[in-house]
Amino acid sequence: MPFCPNCDADVAKDALNCTQCGATFGPGSAWQPRPIKSSVASQDVLYPRLIRRVQAVLIDWVLLITIFYTWLATLSVFGESHFLVKIFALVLPVMIIGPGLVTFTGGTLGHHIKGLRIRDSECDENIGLFRATVRALLRTFLGWLSFVFILLTKKHQALHDYVTSTIVVLRRPETLPAHEKLGVRTSDEHEILSFPKRDDVEYLYPSKVRRILAILLYGLLITIALCVFALVLISEECSLEDRCSPVENLTMEVVGLGWLISIGTTIVLGWRGLLFCCHRKALPPSAAADS
Repeated sequence: MPFCPNCDADVAKDALNCTQCGATFGPGSAWQPRPIKSSVASQDVLYPRLIRRVQAVLIDWVLLITIFYTWLATLSVFGESHFLVKIFALVLPVMIIGPGLVTFTGGTLGHHIKGLRIRDSECDENIGLFRATVRALLRTFLGWLSFVFILLTKKHQALHDYVTSTIVVLRRPETLPAHEKLGVRTSDEHEILSFPKRDDVEYLYPSKVRRILAILLYGLLITIALCVFALVLISEECSLEDRCSPVENLTMEVVGLGWLISIGTTIVLGWRGLLFCCHRKALPPSAAADS
């Protein structure tokens, strides 16, 4: 919707004057209502789609697996060397191709191949080695669940990005088609899950800390419940001695898949303020207008 260039009030497309400040529009006036730019066009920073980030991670995994098996194959070279020397021989190349490349080049090999860059969320600079290391450890510990947050956060940040104040952006967005380029997520975009949405309702959300604590609490309860459920279904030999029948192995796979789906859904619902005891509240029309 156009807006008045004098006072920034919204005006109709065919308005001849602003009802807020009285400025007149038209060919003979000094004011021309300016159209609001789209969220992507108004942003200097453009973000990749989730699938591009996943592809970069898979490339890095292939490289890490290659390094690991190369290390195993060359252990005999170290002979009777100290245990720490052998560990250092594995950690050094991992640090170089991971946090090292992120710090000095703005991304891992996978990021470079897919045209991505990791940078500070507040300024156009690479991050330091310590922060890059913490980010890598968080990504390893959180696994794929961290990437669920890409669908929820304003700057398309995974959880490990959000915690370390980093973002992943496109290096050369001008070389990519429009559907590969994402701008900052706005509040009026469609929600991830297909919940009924009313355009005339604004919501007051619980604080970020409260939502994170709620997600962790729900995740803990889900984990305990599924563990108890699995123990009821499998035998003592399977749970204690790892001697499981094919049916019990299938049961464990189904429970594991159910855990992943449940945790992912909990993250989405929790961040959207849709969990019991941590629910968003609809603002009255007057309060929504003031906000």
